Amino acid sequence: MSSGVAILDTVTNPCKVEPIDKNTFRIILTQGLNRQIRRMCEKLGCRVVYLQRVRIMNIRLGRLKLGGWRNVTEKEIAELNRLTGGNKNR
Repeated sequence: MSSGVAILDTVTNPCKVEPIDKNTFRIILTQGLNRQIRRMCEKLGCRVVYLQRVRIMNIRLGRLKLGGWRNVTEKEIAELNRLTGGNKNR
């Protein structure tokens, strides 16, 4: 996964993979294709039992419950604008 995986008629961008234990790993995507982690794991012969998103760009999700939401802070918005070059259409 760290060098890209062929799925959906393309090769995914390289991502950072860090093993936690024998059956668990942390992954940082730079792309975000539909069901990307599940599809990459399937292609490599692994089965996803549990998947948890912990952040989106600079926004840490914390302990949000399924279907939950929270307001984005002004500081997070400023950082998002910095990361995306201030382009609101990105």
